[in-house]
Amino acid sequence: MSDFGKLLTAVITPFDKNGVLNTDTLWRLCKKLVHEKSDGLVLSGTTGESPNLTKEDRKIVYSTAKDSVGDKAKIIAGTGTYSTKESIEYTKMANDIGVDGIMIVTPYYSKPSQFGILKHFEEISKNTDLPIMAYNIPGRTATLIEIDTLEKLVDDIGIHSIKDAVGDLEFSKNELETLKGKVDIYSGNDGETIEFMKMGGKGVVSVASHIVGNEIYDLINHVLNDEIESAEHLQNQLLPIFDLLFEEPSPGPVKYLLTQTWEDVGSPLMPITDISSELANKLLDNFQKIKNN
Repeated sequence: MSDFGKLLTAVITPFDKNGVLNTDTLWRLCKKLVHEKSDGLVLSGTTGESPNLTKEDRKIVYSTAKDSVGDKAKIIAGTGTYSTKESIEYTKMANDIGVDGIMIVTPYYSKPSQFGILKHFEEISKNTDLPIMAYNIPGRTATLIEIDTLEKLVDDIGIHSIKDAVGDLEFSKNELETLKGKVDIYSGNDGETIEFMKMGGKGVVSVASHIVGNEIYDLINHVLNDEIESAEHLQNQLLPIFDLLFEEPSPGPVKYLLTQTWEDVGSPLMPITDISSELANKLLDNFQKIKNN
């Protein structure tokens, strides 16, 4: 089975001041993330502002990332939408570009049944040989992929991995127990990485790794080496920034912090707005505390 790695970054999409995709910045960002220990890059997901990306935007994003990192990291393209037909179209395009896998989110807005979710994944899987990551995020999609359905996705459809952004550790515990050894399961929330990995999770699809990738890499290795006290000490240092990155709608906070500490990545596109000055001050203050430790 293809291995996506342990630390994956849910990559932002940089835009210029006119809201146009900034490919030069994206190319450099992908290199930065891999340099800071990301094993894989997850493109055009929630953090990548997928609803605002055209088909041509996606094509450019995937090809730019592939050109930037080559075989130094896995490229996972978020090709799922609320439309099965459109998801297949995006998947075929990503397949042709040569990405390493695709991420399919639960169809949002349309609120399908569990059977409808299964059929959605089944139709997409018929049109690609790429490994499929199922993205379970009911807080945004309004529909949970239930554990029985996840089991069918693994056993009957053969999905490769799951990004669990459910935000319910009891659900995740049951999921990890039920699917142990069958599928790679990633935390979709930075603050749950340690608990996930202690329960058998593979790693994390991270937003904070844009900013503290080396630190999250160290945290993961502490857990793998059974150095739980060291992992928890490091996590306690990072938890404030994990929380602040979602205090206002994402990816506004992470884009602001990247612009201030690395390179201008532009504002998020409407309806996501720039962050408040209060949050901006807290983000910079916490970032400095982490880097000064």
